[in-house]
Amino acid sequence: MTLLDDRVELFTTRLRGSMGRWWLLCATIVVALRVPFLGVPLGIDEGGDSFVARAWGTTEGSMYGNSWLDRPPLLVMVYKLGVLGGDIGVRLLGLAAALLLVAGTMAIAHSISGSHAARVTGVITAVMTSSVVLGAVFTDNELLATVPATLSILMLVRARDAVEPRVWLFASGFLATCALLIKQSFGEALVAGAVFLAVSWVTRVGSGFRSRWVTWWVIGTAAPVAITFAWFEAYSVGAQRFVYAIAGFRVDSLNQLHASPHGAGYMLMHLGLPIAIASGCLFLVPWSVSWLLRHRADPRLVLPLAAWLAVGFVGVAGGGNYYPHYFIQPLAALAVLTGCALAVTTRRRLFAATAGLLAVLAVGNVAVGATLKSVNPPQQRTLAVADYLRSNAETDDSLYVLYARANLLYYAQMRTPYPYSWSQMVRTVPDAEARLRTMLRSGTERPTWIVEWQPATLFGMDSSGETRRLVARHYVQTGEICDKPILIRKDEADRDLVPAPDVKCATLNLPKKLGPNNSRSPEDSADYLWQ
Repeated sequence: MTLLDDRVELFTTRLRGSMGRWWLLCATIVVALRVPFLGVPLGIDEGGDSFVARAWGTTEGSMYGNSWLDRPPLLVMVYKLGVLGGDIGVRLLGLAAALLLVAGTMAIAHSISGSHAARVTGVITAVMTSSVVLGAVFTDNELLATVPATLSILMLVRARDAVEPRVWLFASGFLATCALLIKQSFGEALVAGAVFLAVSWVTRVGSGFRSRWVTWWVIGTAAPVAITFAWFEAYSVGAQRFVYAIAGFRVDSLNQLHASPHGAGYMLMHLGLPIAIASGCLFLVPWSVSWLLRHRADPRLVLPLAAWLAVGFVGVAGGGNYYPHYFIQPLAALAVLTGCALAVTTRRRLFAATAGLLAVLAVGNVAVGATLKSVNPPQQRTLAVADYLRSNAETDDSLYVLYARANLLYYAQMRTPYPYSWSQMVRTVPDAEARLRTMLRSGTERPTWIVEWQPATLFGMDSSGETRRLVARHYVQTGEICDKPILIRKDEADRDLVPAPDVKCATLNLPKKLGPNNSRSPEDSADYLWQ
């Protein structure tokens, strides 16, 4: 080994050590911003996914046993691991995802722009992926799916610099499909991979493109799908039900949302845009675009990264209903591109302004979240009703929440005979309302308890009044907690019950301009921010 080799190795070791220490600093920021909210009860999606995951494998019926879920199986598998540790276990999943995301974005930035860009990117990622405004301090589907999507992009960047990129391309394709199998809107890594291969083919004289690159990438993308369908075959799930759950239902749901009085455009302007501004996402877009334009002479790098960013925003916009956590999807791309742009900018005032914005977001999010926790405690209604149900439940009791409150099922710790635990499912799945009435007519399938979380006429449903008549015929009210009536089957009403506590749940009304009332859950509370 020559003296030059020794110096190169020493420099590389120091650089890795420096990046490792910086990642630890960013990890400290992540932990510090998330710790105040680790004990916050699980939100609707978190609790609902945990409920499905906890029961998965113990019941028979649809793809996930007795529950129907419009999400791919890898998400439920990840939650299955989280629920082993209860609420904290689920929260730690989100913490682990945020830490991995910091590492992934730093590695991408380091590969394309150097160590300074990696440091800036790490800080941006740490702050933005621990945002209360975006719900990123919780364990949302988007946060979990962003990790394999980001690592897929990292593999593409490594493939660009590799002499023989086959392994990197296989890994990129594999991880891109894994992101889709967590949340089906995460197609950006898949598109970025296709763009990378297309550009490499166009510039094949300089890139050294070989047809086997495509083969390895396709094998990588197909492998998780093959595993999934093998599981379907082994457990007789049926591919048709899977395709409807992750694709057909999405189409039907979008059609239903577009047909509502407030369409997707209205929701985007009144919900999506305020969230994008308040979270700081919108202010990172100009930096990202400026970096892409400055490096447009390198299409094998710029075009896949541009696809990563653009398709991420398309995934948000295509949802039709814009909850805060949806905007987690493009965060990694924004962090990387903004970090690379800030690392080389000569506009010190803009750099200082952006740094100041990040500092305000870091401190402000914790302050806003802590204030909301005290004024309008998260999931207070859900926990109060769940405590009452657990106090009065017997071993074989079952529960239905009309029309939905998925995390109440999780906290009540009872089975449900009805597979649709989100209101959008009841509104969208063709036979959902008829199936509900069939259940209420059946003496054997009828649940022991019903919580009328939403009125039966919400969203224009129960126009005939049949659902209300069936409930009135077979149930009697045992109490009301925080304006939520709790009912029990008439043939079970003679049991001794613990009286419903006199709970007064605090409410923080949201401004009327913040979207239509029927987009909130519940519509009169800041629980909208605790999704």
